[in-house]
Order: sequence, then structure tokens, then C-alpha cells
Amino acid sequence: MNRKILVNIGPYESRAAIIENGKLVELLYEIQDSEKIVGCIYKGRVANVVAGTQSAFVDIGIHKDAYLTLTGVESSDDEDLKDIFRSPIQDQLKVGQEVILQILKEPTPTKGPRSTMTISFPGRYLVFMPKVDHIGVSRKINQDRERDRLRAIGKRIAPKGGGVVFRTASEGLEESVLKADLDLLIKMWRKVESKIGKSPPRTMLHRDIPLPMKVARDFFTDDIEEMIIDSEEAYKTIIEDCEFLSPLQRASLELYKDKTPIFEKFGIEKEIERALSRKIWLDSGSYIFIDKTEAMYCIDVNSGRFSGGSDLEETVFKVNLEAAREIARQIRLRNLAGMIIIDFIDMEAPSHRAQVLKTLREGFKGDRNKPNILDFSELGLVQMTRRRTSASLDEIRKAPCPCCQGAGKTLSVATVANQIRAGLIDETKRYQTDKIILNAHRMVIDHLRGKDNNGIREIENQLRRKLILKPANSFDIETFKIEPVMERPVKSGRRQNERQPHGAQNREVAPEQIETPANHGDAPEQAVLPGLVENIPENILESAPENDLNETLQGEKDESNP
Repeated sequence: MNRKILVNIGPYESRAAIIENGKLVELLYEIQDSEKIVGCIYKGRVANVVAGTQSAFVDIGIHKDAYLTLTGVESSDDEDLKDIFRSPIQDQLKVGQEVILQILKEPTPTKGPRSTMTISFPGRYLVFMPKVDHIGVSRKINQDRERDRLRAIGKRIAPKGGGVVFRTASEGLEESVLKADLDLLIKMWRKVESKIGKSPPRTMLHRDIPLPMKVARDFFTDDIEEMIIDSEEAYKTIIEDCEFLSPLQRASLELYKDKTPIFEKFGIEKEIERALSRKIWLDSGSYIFIDKTEAMYCIDVNSGRFSGGSDLEETVFKVNLEAAREIARQIRLRNLAGMIIIDFIDMEAPSHRAQVLKTLREGFKGDRNKPNILDFSELGLVQMTRRRTSASLDEIRKAPCPCCQGAGKTLSVATVANQIRAGLIDETKRYQTDKIILNAHRMVIDHLRGKDNNGIREIENQLRRKLILKPANSFDIETFKIEPVMERPVKSGRRQNERQPHGAQNREVAPEQIETPANHGDAPEQAVLPGLVENIPENILESAPENDLNETLQGEKDESNP
């Protein structure tokens, strides 16, 4: 397999692309000043202990408490670590107790980060655990003789009370090389240990290494043909600090000097844009849909324009085979995690189902986040799970829509217009005014006008009020504001009365006072009464231009029916 790594270092974000056989399969992000905290070590204080779920919540100083279980140890190298703690959590932790923990999974919009009290420092060839007396070997090292050799080395080099787990890359290496890797990790732990007594709770004690160093440590193996990096500073850092790199690997490390951005030259930017799409077209003309719900990801396969094959079964088989390869790539590239349901096109032949399933599993051979793929269900669905360690590409690159809040849809124009009509009727019952101001999206106002303004005339006749329509560019489709206006006499020199509107959600800014003629003596004053406000989000009110929300009547052209 032809494998390559591209690293792009920018002022605001760093990115690394893993390419297999000319196709992008994995993308790593590090955004400056972001809350990427996997691998970080914190000193926290226990906020709550839940005996029923054998878990605790620890305040570490971020927006959500860290979720902690005593069995919350995850290791892709050694399964024996999962049963280190056997005592009930209520016997080990109390509310207010100070604890040292390490983050395993990034927080989500609804959940805090997942953490463990088993501190570990991953190196190039082994993982050092300062508080766990355990020697382990990666399951991918199959030969019993080599496993025994590494365990014997581990017993000799591990510090008292600590343990190590040998990674796959340690196979066949001499003891001196492994000990040098361990010594670097011990130094990192000593620095953390020196901060524990001095630091108050809610303090970060250790942050994982920067992205370029992390890529060199975890991904730059002997099967990588070349690693190209576009930052001279990061290139020199890797050459000088990554002592574990072999001469062959150092020769494969290349500094990119072309003026064209590295991701643009190798077509990575287009692949990223494609990976953010809901619909993915395949080379044959078929396509797949990828949708996210609250509980899972759903992937649907469609034949599209593809009509090849000798019969229907053969056509369906070819489409599913191509889709299986692309689905595995997209899951890795988008970093989808949790439960994933795949709806392939129905196939009758069991051999075809087996081949599609085999192709899907082969697509995850190089995946570090171990997927668990089940066989076809009775309904023809493939169910799988994939471990979450960091945010998905969609979560990194996108944010919920401020209009629909991530739902994907808004109320129709007709529905909002009906809400406005009902609101106008309610306002006419509350206030005996001659005029009503309506602020709404332009499309909604156009719908209310109707053909030749017949719609607005009908509403005015029904209400026996004059409507002043004001399109508000800062409003979305669902947002509108109704303001009854009345005229009343005021004495000369009296300050105009300003009343702040209030309504159903009571979240709008006060409108400007409507100007009155500058006459001496009594003069009619127009005042905006407390009116009905529907669906005005705070972000709109904070950013809305003042002239959109509060326009004066003086000098304004009457936008209602002439």
C-alpha cells in the first residue's frame, strides 16, 4: 500500500492528511486556542459521585465537568488494562476530593469529556503508566517468543510502581532503544509530578505535544513513503527533537517549498469540501447519503445513474461493492464515531453480501479507532460502532445554523404569515390604535402583501387598522415583531415618553421614540406600545442594525396599501 503524509502549518490551524493509494483517508486538525484536550492531564475536584452508574463528575475548569469511571481505561495495545480498578467508586472517591485525571475523549455539545485516573504517556515504541504496575504487549505482536522478550525487558526498565505497554513499533528493537524512549516519558511525568502539589484544583498540568510531533510519533512508520511538511520551523523541530526517527525515516521527511499551498497542490482542499457534503457521488454514477441524528449516523446507498452489470443482482452487487470502499474511507476521513447504520441496496445472494462486508472491513485496516462491524441484519442493514476520541470533521468545520438551530428546516413562509395574522388580531384586541408596525423578513412581507397588495388590504379591512410594513434584513424567516402605535397629546416641553416593548419572549431592544412635530403647546405624540414579539433570538438582537429594528415614522414612505 502506497502511504504518504502531508502536513500544513498555518497561523490559525495546523492540519495533517494521511493518503493511501492516492486517496485521502484521514485528516487531523489542531486549531489554535481551541479546546482540544485529549491527552491533557488535569488536577480536578470531584463534584458528584453517582454510585448507581459507578461514575463521577470532576470539575476541571472547563464548561462541562469531566465524566470519570474507574474502568474508563482505553488502550488499543493491551486489553488487560481495563480491569485495574475493581473497588466500588463510592469507596474510592468522595465529593470535594482532589484527583489527577487524563482526558480520553473530547467533550461534545451535550456531554463533558471522558477521563481516566490511569495516567499514561504514549511514546514512539511504548506507553508509560507511572501509577500502574503492569507490563503489557500489543496484541498485534503475535509471536510468543517476541512477546516474552519484550515483557522481560519491561520488567527490567520500568520504574518501581510504574508500568509499560509495548506498542507494535517496538517489535524486534533492542533494549537500549526502548529504554531511551521510556526515559523521555519519565521526564515528562516528573514535570507533571512537580506541579501537582503547587497547583490548585481546576488546573491543566500537562498538554499533549503539537500536531507535527504527534504525527511523526504516531503515524510516521516505516511503511510511509514520504512525509511532506510546509513549515521550516516544524521541519527542523522534528529533525532535532524526534530522536526515535530512523535514518530511512529522516530521508523520507521533506520540506515543501512550492508557492502553491500544499493542500491545494495535492487536491486535499477539494476532498475536504467533498467530505462536508451530505451527498457523495461515486465514480460509477451511484451515490451515498450520510446523515446524522441525535443517536447515530445513517448512511444510505443509491444506484443513481449506474446501470452496468448483466442483471439486476449483478448491478446491485457492483454498486454496493464500490459504496463499501467509499463508506469506509468517508467514515475515517470525517472521523464519524458512535453507532453507524448502513443501508446497502438489497442483495439476494449470500456470497455477494459476504463480499461487500469483507470489502467494508478491509477499508478500516489502517484505522486507529477500532470499528466493530456486525453482519447483515434481517432487514439488510449493517450495524457498526467506532470509538470516539476527538471531534468529527463536521463538528470542527461547521456550526449549527442560527436560523434553524441545526434542524435543517425552518417554518414555511405561509406558516409564519399565519402566525403574524393571528398576532395582529390579538394586538387589536389589546390596544385601540390606528396604526400597527410590522417588522418581518422580506419574503414574509411579500407573502402578506399578496398579488397587487390584495392580501394586505384584506388584513387592514379585517382589523380596521393601518399596517406599516417594514422589511428587516437582520431577521430570519421565523422572526417578526408587531408594534401597535398610538397618538396622544403631550404638553409643551415635556420629554417624549419611551416605553420598552415586551412580549412573548421579552428579548427585544427598545425601539426609538417616534419623532413628533416641533410645535409649541400641545402636540400629538406617536408612541410605540408594548406589543407582541415572536421568535427573536438573542444573537439577532445583539447584532441587528439599529435602523432595521427601530425606524422612525417621520419621513418614512408608507409601505402599506396607498
